[in-house]
Order: sequence, then structure tokens, then C-alpha cells
Amino acid sequence: MTDALTLAPPDTLLADRAADFLAAGPADAQTLISYVCQIPGAPRTVAEHMATALFAGHTRFARCTDGRWELATAPRPVSRVAPSTLDGASFIVVDVETTGSRALGGDRVTEVAAVQVRGGSVTTLFESLVNPERPIPPSVTRLTNITSAMVRRAPRFSEVCDQLLGVLEGQVFVGHNAGFDWRFLSMEIQRVTGRALQGRKLCTVRLARALLPNLKRRSLDHLSVYYGVENTARHRAGGDAVATAKVLVRMLREARSQGCAAVEDLFRLAARGTPRKRRGRRPPAMPHPVSIDTTA
Repeated sequence: MTDALTLAPPDTLLADRAADFLAAGPADAQTLISYVCQIPGAPRTVAEHMATALFAGHTRFARCTDGRWELATAPRPVSRVAPSTLDGASFIVVDVETTGSRALGGDRVTEVAAVQVRGGSVTTLFESLVNPERPIPPSVTRLTNITSAMVRRAPRFSEVCDQLLGVLEGQVFVGHNAGFDWRFLSMEIQRVTGRALQGRKLCTVRLARALLPNLKRRSLDHLSVYYGVENTARHRAGGDAVATAKVLVRMLREARSQGCAAVEDLFRLAARGTPRKRRGRRPPAMPHPVSIDTTA
């Protein structure tokens, strides 16, 4: 399995039709969608969304530098593939704020940020409020300071999905409690494209358990204090993503000092930090008073 993030490629009749059409050469989204989906004259924006939903991340297709689509006859540029070495790897740290904790129960994303870590540098590549198309509970607003009024005119996820996918694709997905961010992001992307995220996720909580076994707590606040990282916007996607990225930079240094040289070494290290399932408590061996008469 590749470490790099992508979308699961669906092999469909539409993909076959696109491959046949592109065999003659590159084509823009409007021309391609007009042929593949038999929708002549589709607006450019609509065609771009449809082409991305159908073909982005598919191993059979690629985007030209001018935005047209073509058959992927050659490997993608090295910069778009997650290299095996830690020094060359490109990580994308993602943080989302949401209307609640239930990705499968109707809660939606209200803010998302993606910060790249590469060669020790931290760069924010994407940050946006998102209209969740539902009210934000007061308890969430108290935590994040994101109000329904703030997101009312923000773009819906469908409007930022293409740009976000362009940022994520080909990089190693990282999050603090990564499963939470992954579930929400994958659910939102699946609503728009009909396809799930595919790849591996690296959790900084698990890394902290393996690298810092003597640290009593591994919350983002505690790790930030430990590494001297300032978070100027706690419980906001941008602030938490940048703080997590800076923590990751320091963790990568520690991982190297422990012999990690490749991305795969990092995943093995994180697996060591996976908490074991707690066993049920055994009944005490000492005799105890009988409160219920079971002899009758």
C-alpha cells in the first residue's frame, strides 16, 4: 500500500470511455465531459467539477500543466509522490473543526486547514471556513469561537473540494488524533465525488506515545508546551494545524535520532504507540461479603 494520499480509483464505463477519448490526445474538461457523459455544452465550472470527481487520483489519468486531461503514460513528478526517505518526504498536516463529533451521524465540517511539512519547513497550503449547511451548536461555538453567522457566507465543501484535493494528493496524511480528521474529511469528499480517501494516516498522538513514553499526557496543548510551540489560534483549524506541524518537525528529529530513516520506519514507530485494549477487570481473589442469598 502506498503512503501517499489519493482517491480510490473507480474503474467504470465512464473511465473506459474517457481513456478511449484521451487516446487521441489531451482534452479540456468541457470537451471530455461532453463526450464521456454525453452532456454537450456543459458550463466550464460544472465540467471541471465532474472531471475531478470522476478522474482525479485515478491511475489512468493525469492533469497537464495547462489544466487539460490526458492519459497517465508516465510517472507523476517526484514532487507529487511521497518519497520513502524522511528527508525527502512531504507530509500534509490536516485539522478540521466540525459541528460535532459524529462524522457518520450528520455532523459536518465548519473549517479545514492543510499545512505542509517538508525538509523541516512548515507551509500553510490551504485554510478556509466551510458552510456546514446546518446550525452550529452553542457548545461547539464556545469551544471554537466559530458561529453560524461566520460560516453563513463561507463556501460549501463542494466549492473547495477540488482545491483541497490538489493540496492533499500525493502527500502523507498527518493529524493529531488523525482518525477524527480523516473520517470527517473522507466523508465530505465522498459526498462530493462519490469516492473515498485512500492512503495511510500518521497520528501524532501515537507518535508521541512511542517517542515520549515518560510524558504523562499527549494532548496538543501538552506537546506544544513540551516542544515550546506557540499556538496562536487554539481550536481553530489553522492554529491547530500549524502547531501540529511544528510539533511534527520536532518529532521527526527525535525519530531520526532513534534510527528512523524512512517513512515506513515512522509508521512502524507510530504502531508501537497504539494503545492496547484494556482487559476486563478480574473479580477479586479475596472472599467478599454475600449481599444476595443464592442458596434458596
